[in-house]
This record gives sequence, C-alpha cells and structure tokens, in this order.
Amino acid sequence: LDEPNGQHNLAYSEGLRLLNGLPLLSEEGQEWIQSKAGSRLPPTVINKFRLPWQNCYTTISSPESKKIQVNDLRNLQLPARKAVATLATVFCSTIQSLIFPVLSHDLFVGGTLDLAYQKTGIEQPGADSAGACVHALLAMISVFGHESDNEAPNRWVTPQKHALEAEAYLPSILREMTVNGLEALMMLTVYKYFMGDLQSASILVSASSRLIYRLGAHIPPTPSHPYDKRIPLHHIRDLFWVCYSFDKDLAHRLGQPPIINDDYCDLTLPPDYVQMQSFNIQGSNILAVSESTIVPLYPWDLRLSTIKSRVSGALHSVNASKQPQTEILRRIRCLDEELEDWRLSLPVDHRPTLSFLKRTPVDIHMNTQAVMLRLAYHHCVILIHQARSRILELTSLMSTGVSGERDVDISLMMDASKSTLLYLQKALPVVAHECFWVIIFYPLTAIFTIFFGALSNPLMVSVTEDLELLQNFPRVLRQIPIRTLTIAEIAQLEFLDELVVALGELSLAAVQKATHSVS
Repeated sequence: LDEPNGQHNLAYSEGLRLLNGLPLLSEEGQEWIQSKAGSRLPPTVINKFRLPWQNCYTTISSPESKKIQVNDLRNLQLPARKAVATLATVFCSTIQSLIFPVLSHDLFVGGTLDLAYQKTGIEQPGADSAGACVHALLAMISVFGHESDNEAPNRWVTPQKHALEAEAYLPSILREMTVNGLEALMMLTVYKYFMGDLQSASILVSASSRLIYRLGAHIPPTPSHPYDKRIPLHHIRDLFWVCYSFDKDLAHRLGQPPIINDDYCDLTLPPDYVQMQSFNIQGSNILAVSESTIVPLYPWDLRLSTIKSRVSGALHSVNASKQPQTEILRRIRCLDEELEDWRLSLPVDHRPTLSFLKRTPVDIHMNTQAVMLRLAYHHCVILIHQARSRILELTSLMSTGVSGERDVDISLMMDASKSTLLYLQKALPVVAHECFWVIIFYPLTAIFTIFFGALSNPLMVSVTEDLELLQNFPRVLRQIPIRTLTIAEIAQLEFLDELVVALGELSLAAVQKATHSVS
C-alpha cells in the first residue's frame, strides 16, 4: 500500500477512508490509535495489509503471464464453434444469465459466432470484437462453474488465458465500437470482479461506459415492443444496466468516483422489473430462465444502485466536502428516507430488518441475491452516516473525540456493522461459491467500523459484546463456500485472523485505559 514517496495510498475518497481502514494505517491514524489504546497496530500487520481486491489473481506481472502475453496473445485459436455454442446455451439457461444479462443467446449464436468464425479470406468489420467476445465468455463462465470437462472447449486452456486473450483485443474493441465489443468488456468485468481484481474491473467499466454512450444504451428503447432479449436495442439496454450497477458498486468499494453520470442517462426501470425482483427475493423458482422475454434481475437491485449513486455524489464527492454541516445533515436525512422507501418496497417477509440480532430469523429459502441485497443495505447505512466523519478533521477528532449528534451516526454505523456480521453467520451456507471476494468486503468494512467505534467510545455498554463478535468472525469467514480454495483465499483468511487479533487487543487496551482514567 505504500506509494513511492513512502506515504500510504490515499487515493480513496475522504468519505470512504474509515470504511477501508486507510486512515488507521496513516501516521495520523496510528497516532490516534496510540492516544486511545496506548500502542499502535503492529508493524507486521501494517506491512501485510492488503485490500481484498489486491490479491494473487492479479498475475499479469508473473513470469508465466508475461510469457503468455509475449508469445501467445492474438494467436490463441478459438475453440470448436459447437462447444462454444453449447456453453452459451448452458449459461443462458442459468439464473446467472438473468443477474448478469451480458449475452443474448440468439444474437450470439446466430450472429457473433458467424463473425468470429468467418472462413473468408477478408476479415469482416467487427471480427476482432466478436473473437474477444468468445474468449471473454469462456473466461466468465468458469467463474460460475457451469463448464464440465465434457463441456469445456479445451481443458488445457485456462480461464486466465482466455481473459488475457480477450484483453489483447482491447485496441480493436475501442476502434470498432460494436455491441460485441461491449459484451466482451462486460464479461471481462464480471470475471475480474469475481476474481477480486476490482481495479481492472473499474478500468473495464470506464471503457464500457464510452461504448454505452456511443451505442445509445443510456436511453431506453421506445416501448413499442414488449421486452425481448432477441431485440438488439433491448439487449444493449441490459448491458447498460449491468455496467451501471458495477460502476456504482465499484465506486464505493474502491473509494473512487463513479464513471457514469446519472444526469446524462434515462434511469427509467425496465417494465415489470420490480415484480420480477420481488419474485426472486422470495425464493421462487423462475421458470423458463432461457426464455428471451423474461425481464432480467441485474446485479443487486437497480433501485438500490441509483441510491448508491446519489450517496456517492451527495456525501462523498469533492463538492460534498465543501458543504456546510447543515447541508450534509439535510442530505443524510434525504438519503435515509430514500433508503427506507426502498426497504419498505420489498416483500414484507423478505425485506432487510433495520437491525439484525442473534434471535432474528432468516428465511430457509433465501438465495444469494437476497443475501447480497441485505448486505448492501447495511453497507448503505454505513456509507450514509459515515459522511458525518467528513465534517470533523482527524486532528479535531483526536483532540475532542465523539460527541453530541455525531454519537448518533456512530451508533447507527455500529449497529449496521454488527448486523452485517450477525447476518453473515446465518446466511453464509447459501452463498454461491464464486462470491468469496465479493462477500469479504462487507465484513472487512464492518470490522473496521466496529474498531473505530470501540476506540471512539470505549465506555459504551455494548463494547465487550461487540469485540467478542469481532474476534469470532474469522471462524465464520472460513465457512464461505469456495469451489476451489487457492493461495489467494488462504492468504487473505490468514491475514484476517492476524488483523482481527490485533484490533481486538487494541480495543481491549482502549477500554482498560478509559476505565482507569475515570476511576
């Protein structure tokens, strides 16, 4: 995390620093910890600290990857067309194709493959983008584990190699600016996102957004025809919503500004979307997934994604940092109301509760999508109320601590963080195996928020219970279903063990110091 000048990477927006723990790793943050607990985070922990997306999957610089890039890129032959068509059919018949509607089966099999596998001597315009689309599909589908040895076009070619091959076509994609190119970029985004390489995913979203505008996908098609995935205008609108959802989520995970400007987009929801989302949250089986007339679910919830966007601009932008406290408080209240309206719009038996307690029941039929929505809800609560921390400078916080109205925001953030950890204890068994790097962001955010709250107010009644919850959580994280446990996940889990132990010891020291000072 160190920059060349020796300073910690502070490229994250001011409003998200505490969520990512970065201020605590700065010199000022360490001084604040020492003032509260009497000591700092151990150097071994600081040196090992890696954000979830900076992991072993980012292997572009490895000798093997360099060899692939130099010798093989743009030379990897496309696998047998029939095998690719079969995999496309498999993907388009799964629930993932509704959550990530990046492929239209009919348009892909009947058009993209013709272009990618053309046999004429003269290369047709858009052929490179079509080829990239095939490689990106083969990389993405591996994330969800749909390909078996019998279905895999070439079991000796790794998903990473297909991803690298698709990336090699980026200059052609940007030059040709076709729907196939946009599909390739979005499928690569899905692949990178689930591999934990969020920085690369963010760059891909940035490139995708320019194609979105170029292709007119930011404006919905005229409602002259009911939704049908076989209609190109409907398909590219799906690509817009996937790109939009990733953009708003990555902005908060990375602490960077979103790319897509809402003011230049028509954010009218697809017809019947709310009904479809409610149907899915209730755990109902969606029949005939492969039918082209079924309105997709898209990642998370489109209504929640638009709220995330407003939270980013209203509370965590440069403009927001210049607003007076009264204006920030007004925006917090407005966004609180919007988030509550969204929560109340969900089916009553499945909407997130304001708090999640040990005794709170969970639906035995819940699915991964429902789990992600609840986690995203609690995270939005943290994002909204963490904005109050922007009002006071860290130096002021070090000298005055937390007081008055700001106690309310700390309390709400703590409650949302505890709800996140308690909910995950019950919900992890149903989480899809590919979600490790997606899920781990939420407890890491909660852990640092609880730590900050404990040091800010070490005499609060619940601090002992909060720290017990924090210290037990590495054991819970090991219950995240993982199809293939790699060195990346092992290293991250081992680091979290060490980190939580250090945070727990510092928190207990802060409690003892505060207790001694008032006795």
